[in-house]
Amino acid sequence: MDKQDVDAVIAAFYRAALEPVQWDAALRAFARLAGGDVACCFLKAQVATPPSHARIIGLDEQTWEHGYRSYYHALDPGYAVLTRSPPGRMHLMQDYFNEQSVACSEYFQDFYLRAGVRYSCSGVVSDNGALTVLSAHRAAGQGRFDRRTHGQLQRVLAHLSNVLRLRDTAQQAQAHGALAWAGLDALPRAVLLVDACLRLVFMNLAAQRLLAASPQARPLIAVRGGCVDVRISSVQQQLAQRVRQACTGLACLRPAPLYVADDNGRPALEIGILPLPLRIGQHGVGDGAVMVMLSLRPLFGAQWRPWPAVLERPCGLTGAEWSLALALADGMEPAEYAQRQGVRISTVRSQIRAILAKTGTHRSSEIASLFSALECDAGAPP
Repeated sequence: MDKQDVDAVIAAFYRAALEPVQWDAALRAFARLAGGDVACCFLKAQVATPPSHARIIGLDEQTWEHGYRSYYHALDPGYAVLTRSPPGRMHLMQDYFNEQSVACSEYFQDFYLRAGVRYSCSGVVSDNGALTVLSAHRAAGQGRFDRRTHGQLQRVLAHLSNVLRLRDTAQQAQAHGALAWAGLDALPRAVLLVDACLRLVFMNLAAQRLLAASPQARPLIAVRGGCVDVRISSVQQQLAQRVRQACTGLACLRPAPLYVADDNGRPALEIGILPLPLRIGQHGVGDGAVMVMLSLRPLFGAQWRPWPAVLERPCGLTGAEWSLALALADGMEPAEYAQRQGVRISTVRSQIRAILAKTGTHRSSEIASLFSALECDAGAPP
């Protein structure tokens, strides 16, 4: 798998939700995306309790799971990091544990390093009142995680709650034919299923609400003549090409989501394109046919001022503002950023006000949404 093909990894998790035998394949794809060989996904209700429903690839699962369950789960310093902030954020443990702290840790020295792994990127999502942990691990020789990989793994984690909800619905379904529709209707994110010609096969309830709320005069996306239609012709062409590629099994050279702009030129709707094999109909009609799932995410919900002119950096941000905007997009809190940069919190707040003015946003969470959606690389400002 191409290391950059994030959509294929996300699609693998959705497939695993429908077909449990595919979980190992999804975790292997996740590990490759992370640039390593090890990944795990497990349910852990509380800090001091052992995990349940563990899935591990790349390690001796029985030895690793036994050691973790019986003793080392209570010493795991990474889990404490995951529970200090709200669920949904991927954390690079290399940012929290330096070589000195690793050398002093019983968990790292007697368990983690002995297994042949050194660096991890982990996040949690809420799962029926508990927390499900998704982690990717690298050996020391594979090097530390870079910012781009961290962003790609964050995109996968953003879908995990939907995947788990679809999994639960699948387990409750009695007939596989009805499974896909009931499961996708339960997702909070808007989802459209289309065939290779962009003909609509299914629209979940969230998508119905999203399209009904769109301006009728110039909607960003609509269904016309039974087909999905995007108001910007260039995006429509890209979407049609990507859907055809997905349906025929061709790898996509640019797997990142597409973005539809509003009247002010501001990216306003994200369209993810995920190949997903589904059974169509209760009697197996079209069994195994490849549909494509379009995952829709509105980026903003308020009225916006015109998009500022783009200079060397987006919206003419200074270097310090650009660095802060990317940190907010990664989920970092302003106080944490101030501490890491060694500046006053008042300075960070002043920079946030400047970013708000230049981008036309109204709060720091909208800054985070904007720059995470645009997927800017910290090393190469546009």
